[in-house]
Amino acid sequence: MKISKEIDNITLDLLGSRLKNIVAPLDIIKWLENFKESEVQTAIHLAMNMSVFTTYEIEDILNNAFFNQFGSLKSDEKIIVFPIGDFGKSGSMIAYFFQKTDFHKKMKRSKKLNLVAHLDDSIFETGKRYYLVLIDDFTGSGKSIETFYTEKIKGKIDCFEEIHFMGVAGMRKAIKRITKLFTKLHIPESNIFKPTFGRDSHNFGYRNYNNYREFCYKYGVKLTNPKKLKNGNEKHTSALGFENSQALVSFSYGSPNNTLPIVWANKDGWRPLIPRFSKDKISVSRNFRKSLSYELSLLKEFGSEDVKTVFFTFQIERNTQIFNSASKIDFSLYGIIKLKRAGHTVPTICQKLGMMTLDYEDMMEEAVKRGLFDKTFELTEYGLQVYYDAKKTIKALNRNIAYSKETLAAFRKSLILTFTYFDLSFSLS
Repeated sequence: MKISKEIDNITLDLLGSRLKNIVAPLDIIKWLENFKESEVQTAIHLAMNMSVFTTYEIEDILNNAFFNQFGSLKSDEKIIVFPIGDFGKSGSMIAYFFQKTDFHKKMKRSKKLNLVAHLDDSIFETGKRYYLVLIDDFTGSGKSIETFYTEKIKGKIDCFEEIHFMGVAGMRKAIKRITKLFTKLHIPESNIFKPTFGRDSHNFGYRNYNNYREFCYKYGVKLTNPKKLKNGNEKHTSALGFENSQALVSFSYGSPNNTLPIVWANKDGWRPLIPRFSKDKISVSRNFRKSLSYELSLLKEFGSEDVKTVFFTFQIERNTQIFNSASKIDFSLYGIIKLKRAGHTVPTICQKLGMMTLDYEDMMEEAVKRGLFDKTFELTEYGLQVYYDAKKTIKALNRNIAYSKETLAAFRKSLILTFTYFDLSFSLS
């Protein structure tokens, strides 16, 4: 289906803004292509009702919560911060954002805070009083937090003066479930949500909400696995999110499984709007890096002199000849520019390019040296010119060029070298 007839640029811009520009316009269009023509407007309206949190909002929420509760500590008091979740999932992401807060920097300097991956006796000092704070981005059903508390915290509750939970957002039923576990919960009231299709949620109007529910359930059944009941029957308990959470919440780095599956699922060719699982993000990341290699191979043959000078700085010696090629730094800089122009944030840029934040900072310093970005990490006029030169070339080649046999053979050879260099599997057959 060609979606251009169903969505105009103004609507696309509005939807991108509603999603806080964490999803590129092309990815929005790909997601809308999952649906029938008659369903596109329903999907658009659904996405318009999403609540999305950017990295800056996450940092701000955590920073305010910690300063409000622990702005001043006595000399014998310390805080232990324990992220909920496994490394590589929400646990490591929320820890990353917490470390960027002013509160963390202040308490780290004063040595009144420990950020830990597990609790053991070695972190406790004699004569100190400890406050434990569990942090997470989202609680949908409360089940994972309850399990985490039982397995990792319950046996050590006597070690702490108080135990707090600080989160970015959550569902109301989850808050009720976990409140009894903590001295105090810290989630902004505006970020506590009712089920999307509840009669009192008012997301789609009293008369229409059931139509939207049926629409999401129809696709949710196809995108999730049913649960086997004791009587042998099957029930689709996650078609509207884990344990029927009916959440419509996502973050700049991914969606919780409590959110409607039509948003995050990656199954049977379904293109997600904001992916959920690590393997989905890895797949998206791998495909993006393949597309970068493909474009760089085109630019190596047909790009302007400026493009070749900036993005092909690596020299390869073969026999007596020397060839210029794209280095890993060139590859990353080209990807960073494309993603920044598409409105992606630093964490999503790092995810798509498979790099750490420190690597990103090193790349940006190199970009400044090359004149592509200024010291505030904004594209310079020269950087924009090079980007538009590259974009114009790729667009022209993809649409208009009919390759001769000689040109195509040279391009295929260049493409193979590029994919070999970046260790990317790609079929040219």
